[in-house]
Amino acid sequence: MGSPTEFWTLSSSEFHSAADACSLSDVLETGEVPQRYFLSGTACRGILRRAEKRGRELPSALSRALRQAADGASEQTRLPAGS
Repeated sequence: MGSPTEFWTLSSSEFHSAADACSLSDVLETGEVPQRYFLSGTACRGILRRAEKRGRELPSALSRALRQAADGASEQTRLPAGS
């Protein structure tokens, strides 16, 4: 078996022989998507707050999308009913 610090690795290829490679756009949902798959405004604000607190810079597209979602959720809570 070897020493306690020796590592065993499985000899395998990166892709299984029966698997087909695909891109992200091939597996994304289109059309009506249930709300449970969306982040709430509170969740978006939390992600932004934690990234800032930890000194992490988010990718610009992600940061912009999170800010829009957080701001949009804030606007929706301020709109009168029926708007």
